[in-house]
Amino acid sequence: MAVPGSSEIADPLRITQRNGWRLTLAQSVAPESRESMVALALATAAGTAGKRVRRSLHADTSLVELRNQDLFVKIIRPARGLKRFRRLVRRGVAEHSVAIAAALQRDGFRAPAPMLWGSEQPSGREIIVTARARGILMPRVLREAGRDPRHKRGLLRALGAEIARLHLGGYLHGDLTPFNILLSSDEADRFILLDHERTRRTWLSRFTRPRLRNFVQLGHFSLPALTRTDRMRVWCGYAEVYQSPGRRSELRRLGRMIQKRLAKDLRKAAALSRRTAAQGEAGKVPWRPRRSL
Repeated sequence: MAVPGSSEIADPLRITQRNGWRLTLAQSVAPESRESMVALALATAAGTAGKRVRRSLHADTSLVELRNQDLFVKIIRPARGLKRFRRLVRRGVAEHSVAIAAALQRDGFRAPAPMLWGSEQPSGREIIVTARARGILMPRVLREAGRDPRHKRGLLRALGAEIARLHLGGYLHGDLTPFNILLSSDEADRFILLDHERTRRTWLSRFTRPRLRNFVQLGHFSLPALTRTDRMRVWCGYAEVYQSPGRRSELRRLGRMIQKRLAKDLRKAAALSRRTAAQGEAGKVPWRPRRSL
């Protein structure tokens, strides 16, 4: 099932061109903040504003402040190869993120809605500006919940149930890591899902492997406050909502998929360590993930 098109986003205010960028502002942005937000976003794209808080293969994310409000500005690098062709025939990553966030909110999930988005011609870069959500990242939640085991167990089961509802709604999250899940500060035991550049609403959510890939993304991280039993609680919360007839076989398959992903992570970390050491920077050898869950 397709996600809604950008024309279904409520009353966007479009800015045709600004310094080579084609931008759209959401109607929710206050009129007095629109020009300042555009200027701050473009300054961040130019590298003259914002504090970079995350760097990945496909994007850089910076934190900026506007009128005492924290904003995340994500600059998405131009696509290459087949991905570049796909962006030519489909909507851009920024427009997709806006549409999928609107669809998730419509279906009762918590997802920050972009306030500004657009693309730069002819470079192909894209930009997404989103307000900082009121919540706590799951790794911190797990560390702090260790003092209250009963509360921790309830949160983990609630997280599994939320993922099940996501799959039952036809959604597959593109990067469901613990660092893309917030525990809401405004609603008890509700979660806010972040980073939807690759999230899809698709018929593939009916099949086992695509659903389990979300658990691989969630489970291949080694977090100090997360035990094997805790991971099973997430799965049990999921299984209670997503009534699959082959739950035991799915669990065994998930274990094999996570082990395969962990082995891949170890190979990548070892290769990066060798390259770093070969360049005479042995003191900068990256952290290596642990083998065990």
